[in-house]
Amino acid sequence: MLFYNSRHGDKILFSEHYVNLLLVDGHQALEIKRHEVLAFGQKRLSLQHKSGLQRKIAPAELFSRTNEKRSIKKVLVTGVAGIGKTVLVQKILFDFGQNKDHLAFDFVIHMSFRDLNLIDKPTNFRELVLRKNRHLSKVLDWILANDDKLLIILDGFDEFRHYRRCDVDVFVSKPEEDAEVNEILGSLLQGELLPNASVMLTSRPTAINHIPVGCIDRYVLIAGFSINEVQDFFLRYFQDAAVADRMFSTVSANELMLTLCYIPAFCSIVCCILNESKDLCGESPKTMTDIYVQYLVALLRSHTQSRTKTCPEDQGAKTNQQLSDIVLKLGRLAFKKLMEHQTLFYSSDQDVAGLEGCSLVSTFLDTTVAQEPGFTEEVFSFAHLTVQEFFASLYCAVTDQPLPDAMQSSDNQNNGHLDLFSRFLSGILSDRNSNFLSRQVGLHCREEKVEMYRRKITTDLAVLCENGAHILNCLHCLFEQQDPSMTLPALPELLRVNVSDETLAQMDHNAIKYFLALTEGKILSELDLTGTGVNHDSLSDIQPFLHRCQRLWLGENNLDMDAVQVVADVVKVSENLTHLGLGWTNIGDEELQALCTAIRVKKRVQELWMEGNRVSHRGLLSLADLTPDPLQIIVVIWNNLYESESESLCSQDRITANFTDEQLWQEWGEWVFRRCQVSSNEKLVTVLHKVCNMPNGWLELHWAKTFYSQLSQLIKSRIECCTEDDMRKKLQKFDNLLNL
Repeated sequence: MLFYNSRHGDKILFSEHYVNLLLVDGHQALEIKRHEVLAFGQKRLSLQHKSGLQRKIAPAELFSRTNEKRSIKKVLVTGVAGIGKTVLVQKILFDFGQNKDHLAFDFVIHMSFRDLNLIDKPTNFRELVLRKNRHLSKVLDWILANDDKLLIILDGFDEFRHYRRCDVDVFVSKPEEDAEVNEILGSLLQGELLPNASVMLTSRPTAINHIPVGCIDRYVLIAGFSINEVQDFFLRYFQDAAVADRMFSTVSANELMLTLCYIPAFCSIVCCILNESKDLCGESPKTMTDIYVQYLVALLRSHTQSRTKTCPEDQGAKTNQQLSDIVLKLGRLAFKKLMEHQTLFYSSDQDVAGLEGCSLVSTFLDTTVAQEPGFTEEVFSFAHLTVQEFFASLYCAVTDQPLPDAMQSSDNQNNGHLDLFSRFLSGILSDRNSNFLSRQVGLHCREEKVEMYRRKITTDLAVLCENGAHILNCLHCLFEQQDPSMTLPALPELLRVNVSDETLAQMDHNAIKYFLALTEGKILSELDLTGTGVNHDSLSDIQPFLHRCQRLWLGENNLDMDAVQVVADVVKVSENLTHLGLGWTNIGDEELQALCTAIRVKKRVQELWMEGNRVSHRGLLSLADLTPDPLQIIVVIWNNLYESESESLCSQDRITANFTDEQLWQEWGEWVFRRCQVSSNEKLVTVLHKVCNMPNGWLELHWAKTFYSQLSQLIKSRIECCTEDDMRKKLQKFDNLLNL
């Protein structure tokens, strides 16, 4: 435990290199339909907004009681690839060995799932411990007998070959009882084996749904670095305050690089680029692909220079010629394993065996040794999940490898698994990066694939803009091209742009703005920003494009007066805006007054949706002169209105304060249900809080019966597969409510 898990043979004292990680108490579900790094990037934004509500905890507090009644025995620590889960484990072991923290335990047993993967026959827990800790053979029975003072750390659940089979029905209750490894671990997690022991489990989000339901007492999320920690990391990496400050200033000027530095592994990649390639490319990276291309070329150049110094000139030239072949072998490995959802590669694997003896492999692959009595096996993984995805896309770009089946259609139904892969592929196939790779590495993108992919982007955009399906990843693929001359002739004249229900980061806004700038002159028949976290700053950022919208949906965003004023400024000048959605945006009478003043200027807005806000009857009086022209429909259900006021308003046929308009609410119900179907459980509960507040009398309406029946079935299906107790209780509450 003396050394940090550094690369390239460096040995850095752990105590000198460790940078604090932000640990947040509480379960944070990730949207399963998105790439985990991207999903967490959005989740982290909401965590920052709610930082006052989340309890930050130190590693030493992981097993501290949250209240006097409940003891903490099973802790799940989760976080995306490269966020620092294994380093946190090392920190805990290091501090325990130094007698600094975790003094409530007398013993800590650490197991890696990479090692456990090598066991292919029945064994027992006692033997699992002794396999790598033979020195404990005389005292292990005593340790296990006093399990209330024992902490067991299981690192890398998502890397376990049998992680889908740990919710077992067959249990073992004694440490010496033989069983399959997954049965032993399932028994340990569910408290059948060593029930008094404390267990810490680490995992990427992709596997946590397979952890036995109800066995976790505390969920802890690693939220990576804050800006201060990024600066601290730079200082420790460069070991020179002046250099570190200069490099951090460079990154701070690049919004994309700074945003991604919350992931420690990516922060290391950025530092590597800055350290190795200060003059590599005159232009600062604009896209994710730009960064990774520079990372690849920087390490290849470093490798070539070191080899050339120690080899004759002809040998050095030979090495240069071999680099592209080795990169392709790495790419083939990355692609094949990505398609198989694998991030670990064992030396016994035929694809790995082909890389044996390549000195370049250690530059891009981390290597650990999994040990068994009388047997060891090397385990390889790329420095980060995104590095594997980059190599996979590079292989796909420069060979005749067809696109994955999940990317063949425009709807891109890959559950987010290939989102970054598709973005990297687009960036590599762009003219600037393909030319750069050709010059620097000797890898040439296939011309037919370049043209094919460009056609695919424009075709996919046309389909998505036509039917209003979710378009964000496709916009990112277009953004990665960075080709202002790229025309979009296939697009319809009226564009529907739907990026709803995802908290948008600045990178997302950049991709959206890039597309809107490319399509200047085309009308946006619909721009759906529902539930995206837009505020005054982000609305101001895209304000120049909003006047092109016919329908602008901004619901489920917390809009203050400054944000509403941006919308009002658009309304004042737009000749196109006819439908405006501001449901559940927390607006009140003052904000409505500002909108009314703006609507009077052009008198173009025909529908104004304001459900679920703070508008009172007095505020609605300001709309009197705007109905029926231009406002033909005004929706004000779930506002600060008394029943008598609602009845009075309903006598004005332009204002909807109840649910009796069958066609209007049927269409609304269909729209809400489509959103619920693709939402995470957390988002679903948020929507249910809004739409389940309906008077009993109106539940007899035909549209309402259909809508709430569909919701009930959806909730039941989510409950069946929900693994988190608190979330399951919330869903059950709404299921009970809808079945009264």
